[in-house]
Amino acid sequence: MIGGSIALALFVALAVRYVVVAVRLWRHPERAPDAAQSFSVRGAPGWVLTRGVVVVAANFVFMAIMMIALVVGLAVTRTQKLAEPWLGMSAAAIGGMILCWLLIILIGIFNRPRFLVLPYLRDKRRL
Repeated sequence: MIGGSIALALFVALAVRYVVVAVRLWRHPERAPDAAQSFSVRGAPGWVLTRGVVVVAANFVFMAIMMIALVVGLAVTRTQKLAEPWLGMSAAAIGGMILCWLLIILIGIFNRPRFLVLPYLRDKRRL
């Protein structure tokens, strides 16, 4: 149970961090190069994740919801079997995570949907 609580705290902290990053990037365009460097992979700036930071934040929120449903569901039932509502919430969160992954791919390749891309990076087409 302690491991589940630690994982829950970690996922909630990550969700809060990325929501704050998304809000700051949306409001302050000058922070974009630093965010791209923080999302870098093998030294290449992570402009795809910077453009779709709102979707990245939503992905972490769905992960936190999934962990909350799993940990609370196991604690409420006090067994290794989840109760029906908690299992449904966890499955819906997993569906939301898959949708976020699809949206990140679409943002990376096509720069669409435009309303999810940061306004000042909507013309940036490069991966």
